[in-house]
Formats: sequence, C-alpha cells, structure tokens
Amino acid sequence: MEEVFAGFVTGYGMALIFTGLAALMLVEARSRVPFLAKAIAPNISAIALTVPISLIAFLLWTAIGMLLGLFYRYTLEEAPVGGLGSPNLLYTVLIIIFGGLTLTTVVAAFRRLPWQVAAMGLSFIALFGWVLPRLAQAAE
Repeated sequence: MEEVFAGFVTGYGMALIFTGLAALMLVEARSRVPFLAKAIAPNISAIALTVPISLIAFLLWTAIGMLLGLFYRYTLEEAPVGGLGSPNLLYTVLIIIFGGLTLTTVVAAFRRLPWQVAAMGLSFIALFGWVLPRLAQAAE
C-alpha cells in the first residue's frame, strides 16, 4: 500500500499547485468571460478564491493520486522495468503521454496554452510520473 500513500502525498502536492494557479486563472479570466464576471465579485482577490478552490482540489487531486498509486502498483507487477529516471518505465511513459495529450487538447481547444495550464501539466507529469514512483520505492 506504499504506492497508494505515495499517490496521496503527490496528489496533495498537485492540489497545492493547482489551487494557486487556478485562482490566478479565474481572476485573470473574470474580465473576459461574462459568466465569471457574474459569478465572481470584482473585489474578490485570488487569495480569497483559494479557499473554495482548495476544498475541491484537495479532495479531487488526492483521490486521483491514490488511483494513480494503484495504477503504478499494477504496472510494477506487469512490467517492472525501470527507465527515464523512474523505477517503472511503462508507468512514467503513460503519465507523460497522458499529460502531453491533455496539454495538446487545451492548445487545440483554446488556440493557446496559458502559462498556468502549462505549469499544471508539467507539475502533473513530474509529480505523478517521477515523484510518486520514487516515494513508493523509498517507502518499501
């Protein structure tokens, strides 16, 4: 179960990153998106938005992390070969592909890649692709 706990910890780290960047994105987008202009008062700062965002983000990202920890455990059993600086090459490659496809989808949908989304995507790949396997390995 080291893998699941490592997933929880890396999911928590991802939630911390996501919370700050999502709050910044919402504040910046508030002036361009009419729905956000109505939903978020103009005098609310990014710091005030972090509380409601964090409530959801911590639940969501830790759950995703635990699921990825289970997936990592499965890939260890099926293909235990290491590579790319990770104890499990298959798992890390799949995380890189998923993160890359997600970023590509954002670019295709919005015709640009906001720096906050790029930072979240790279954090996802780094935390879940390399940190999670290393934490799980260290816990053994």
